[in-house]
Amino acid sequence: MTPHSAHPTRSRPAGVIYVLLVLLSLFAVPLLATAPTQPAKSPTERPVAVVGERTIGWSELAPLLAEASGAQILEEYALGQVLKEECGKRSITIGRDQIAAERTLLTDLLAKSARVPTAEGEGLLAKVRRTRGLGDLRFKGLLERNAALRAMVRAGVGDPPIFISEEDLSTAYELKYGARVRARLILISTQEAATAAAAKLKSGTPFSELAAEISLDPSSSRGGLLDPFSLTDTSYPVAVRKTLLSIAPGTTSEPLGVTWGGTNDTPNQPGFAIVKLEENIPAASDAPTREAAAKDLELEVRTVRERAAMDKLAKKLLRTIGISAMDGSLNWSWEGRPK
Repeated sequence: MTPHSAHPTRSRPAGVIYVLLVLLSLFAVPLLATAPTQPAKSPTERPVAVVGERTIGWSELAPLLAEASGAQILEEYALGQVLKEECGKRSITIGRDQIAAERTLLTDLLAKSARVPTAEGEGLLAKVRRTRGLGDLRFKGLLERNAALRAMVRAGVGDPPIFISEEDLSTAYELKYGARVRARLILISTQEAATAAAAKLKSGTPFSELAAEISLDPSSSRGGLLDPFSLTDTSYPVAVRKTLLSIAPGTTSEPLGVTWGGTNDTPNQPGFAIVKLEENIPAASDAPTREAAAKDLELEVRTVRERAAMDKLAKKLLRTIGISAMDGSLNWSWEGRPK
């Protein structure tokens, strides 16, 4: 459910899945707020590593860990605490069943995203955990926090409970099983650059070559090739969808006005897109009927909407509490975090 940060045709979710890593508990030795160096390791401090013949304690590693990931960890820890308080106020209990359900949902989503059997979800989860540093503590916190956020969202905290209409299911069916297009994209920030790019294409420069050279979209590494998508997908600009609907395969469009960005790092900004329709992909002949797919479609739509509502609620809760980093290394990371 995460589009590229510089994609003009998709907006990123309000946020991303928060993960809990309680590294703050590792800071066993108090850290000076302004001192550039840490006090010498206490003779009684428990060693946590050995480098050569020298033992290392947390007092030496803590400031480095704080600089590297302190802001993320502090925010995650704070969210975990405020969620416990809010769930307590509403008599919402998060137990083993809710946590197990979050794990199952996560493995199922990973398998579906990778288009592999559900049984392979655990293997994918292991890879994700390793890639994102989700050890036992972090992973446990991830599941607990997601379970708490989901329970609060389903209780109507923040926004009204999610309702899935028949129109929603019809749209989801069309997006998943209906006809799609395969297209290439060149994203340019200025009209001058777009005009120059269009001239090069008309003079014979291959679209994929030019996309790889100048496009601002992540698809540039693939010669501008986008994943197949439905022309009913409203996450793509109307101008792009209408153009791809009206041109023949192999045809390149004129520059189109679009907005791109939509993340904390890259806010929405005007730009120009040139698209090339590679092929029209007909609806799958072996697709289930709308009625047969209804249950799975409702789960998918609800999951996406719950995720967005959970991210929104998490941000709202974090704004209700004050967070101050007292340690110099941690404060460096906190003050430099993406706002």
